[in-house]
Amino acid sequence: MNPDDEKYFKERYQEIKDKVEYKEFLQSIDEIIEENEEDPFITLDQVVSMAIEKYAGRQNIQQTHTNQVQNISSLIEGNGNISIQGRLLAISNIKTFTTKKGREGKVANLTVEDATGKIRVVMWTDNMKYMNRIEEGNIIKVTNLEVRKGYTGDLEVQMRPNSAIQVMPEEVAPDLPAYEEKITNLEDITEDGEYNVIVRITKISTLREIQKDDKTLQIITLDIMDKTGSMEFTLWNNDTKLVETLELKENDTIKIIKARANTRYEQVSLSNSWNGRIVKGDYDLPEFKQEILKLDQAKSEQENVCVIGVITKVYDTITFEKSDGSTGQVRSIEITDDTDSIRVTLWNKETEILMNKGDIIKIEGANVEFDDYSGDRHRLNTGWNAAIVINPEIDDELRQKLSDVSNVGIVKISDVLDINQDEGREVDVLGRILAIADIRQFQRVDGTDGKVRSIDLADETGVVRTSLWDEKSEITQKLGDAIKIENARTRLGQNTMELSVGRSSRIAVPSDEEIENLPSYEQLEMDRYNDRTISQLEENEQNVKLRVRVTNINEVNTFTRTDGRDGRVRSVNVADETGEIQVSLWDDDTDISFVEGSALIIENPSITSQQNHLRLSITNSSTIRKARQDEAEAMLSMREIEAKLFVEKYIEDIEEEDAHIKVKATIEQINGDKILYAMCPNCNKRITQSEEGYICDICGEKIENPDYLMIISCVLQDETGTVSATFFRKQAEDLIGASTQDVIEIFEQTGDETSMASRIEDLIGHEVTIIADSTYNEYEEDIRLNVRKTIIVT
Repeated sequence: MNPDDEKYFKERYQEIKDKVEYKEFLQSIDEIIEENEEDPFITLDQVVSMAIEKYAGRQNIQQTHTNQVQNISSLIEGNGNISIQGRLLAISNIKTFTTKKGREGKVANLTVEDATGKIRVVMWTDNMKYMNRIEEGNIIKVTNLEVRKGYTGDLEVQMRPNSAIQVMPEEVAPDLPAYEEKITNLEDITEDGEYNVIVRITKISTLREIQKDDKTLQIITLDIMDKTGSMEFTLWNNDTKLVETLELKENDTIKIIKARANTRYEQVSLSNSWNGRIVKGDYDLPEFKQEILKLDQAKSEQENVCVIGVITKVYDTITFEKSDGSTGQVRSIEITDDTDSIRVTLWNKETEILMNKGDIIKIEGANVEFDDYSGDRHRLNTGWNAAIVINPEIDDELRQKLSDVSNVGIVKISDVLDINQDEGREVDVLGRILAIADIRQFQRVDGTDGKVRSIDLADETGVVRTSLWDEKSEITQKLGDAIKIENARTRLGQNTMELSVGRSSRIAVPSDEEIENLPSYEQLEMDRYNDRTISQLEENEQNVKLRVRVTNINEVNTFTRTDGRDGRVRSVNVADETGEIQVSLWDDDTDISFVEGSALIIENPSITSQQNHLRLSITNSSTIRKARQDEAEAMLSMREIEAKLFVEKYIEDIEEEDAHIKVKATIEQINGDKILYAMCPNCNKRITQSEEGYICDICGEKIENPDYLMIISCVLQDETGTVSATFFRKQAEDLIGASTQDVIEIFEQTGDETSMASRIEDLIGHEVTIIADSTYNEYEEDIRLNVRKTIIVT
């Protein structure tokens, strides 16, 4: 229980502490709250007062009367199970709300008068069945009511689920004044008060929000007219939903009962009252002929114009900070009619209106203003009281004209790639992301920072390289996702057309209907990429797809580029059943997490040859990703690949240039005296120490903090012979069970580079299983092994 509530309950309990235990009083409060869970307007103060009434000794009609008709003037707060009878003066429209339990509820108000007074009758969801049985002027009897104090402080009666309304004959109350529904012409409304009017709707403004006393108020304004004049009619807050629930549209004729007139700045306007009602009907009113401004006439500043056009461009919404610290939204669109085009500025709630290219739009109450950003052109500003209608009712002739000039629609990628088309076209494209690069940071000529990301976008007709600039680079879509891009601009790349997506472009998620005929990612991938095994690869081949597993992961190496920028590179070995190959990852790609044995998909890598061996490099046009479950299940397991790829050999059978052979042997000799070698961090070449410290002969610079490479040489023996083997980097670490950094720290502590020798020499006699490549040593005229992977040491 909230401490403030508990304090309040105890204070109010003092009024009846002699009549009931505090525990029972609290239980009554809970019961009343549960009984009124669908009443969104009841307050805690009202609930507590009702609980106190139960024990206060006042007359409790709910317990002593059985639906006896009461005079309205005699009603007492807390009475229940009573009835009233009188003339029905007003019926409000049905309004919706959400209950405390999240269910949708309905509420409406009646105003009933008898010979002694008037009172409001509140109807709830279960009572709405009576709404189509009653009308203003009826004499009605309402049963099973409870008397409460309303939110205004006046008494009101509330209907319960078992309440009923009965229309009575006139004879039951001959003394009641007759009901008169007086209709007032708009020109005759000159002072504040309540009026009944019959009018035609000429405009319905867009929903707006205003801040007042830390509250957000919603407002919709209807422009209305009759034969005598025109006026504004305003709906506030929950009443704004009446436009949708009553399906109000321009040119509808309506009767407004009990509209409240207000005068402000010597201007009279109407607003909906709590007990008022809007009734749609076929009323005899003058037709409204609206003047439509053609866009070729929007060349000078004008106010309150109406235009109709087709949406030819839609830009993203921009959020900005207002002078008072609050946030606002602004969005631009471009519309075209059969005479010209113009940019339109939408504000705040207007930016939330669902609209798409090709939609017809009607804008009323807009202002033509000079556009500071478009040379000598003008724009439309929707302003405060504009109305926007998407796909309005228009005549067939105008619809056809707009259809002829719309020129919108999705362009196939094959059309984008047409080299004979002009560069700089704006196009809308739809496709799936076939490749996606990481965001790249850069600095513009003016010193500002920028971002760019490349994606390959594919449909059934082709693939186009697409550059996403700045905020457009921060897409949430992933590989294989469908994406729609509007206002993308074509540009000529390396002998092919590409797309540029900048500030004026718009990225959206296409609808199910739009992607109905778009091929799946798997199909597009199959169409574009050529499945290859490692043994089938050829130098400089493009658009290949490899399905491989990770066999070895090397550490990240840092280096300095020729332009002075730092770089990073990591080598990863991958294999399939036909071979093994090294893959180079650069810069941010080195952060990708790999696990030995995991399945990878590599698409469109750069394939080069180094020392008669092919190598792969992941570039901006490449994709390297974890295989999906179905893809991984279709691949051989790591054990199966090793069985096919890593052929086990005895030492005497090893031949020159054997690749990734498996050798099981015993360590016969091992050199532990010198295992760390200083390396230049710039060029990655070995350096030597002199009296002046470490000097790189290649860079010609003194190296303060060299990198270190661990190399361990040994002689292996099996039952067939012996062979020299060299363990580099990670393989050396796996052999001795210590990292390079661990060894560096030991050397620094001891000051002796041979301090690890005894530990390393303890490996003599241990059996190792390795994967290695063989090379021929011309000086010693023997075969040696370069260890690629240390599998096990026992």
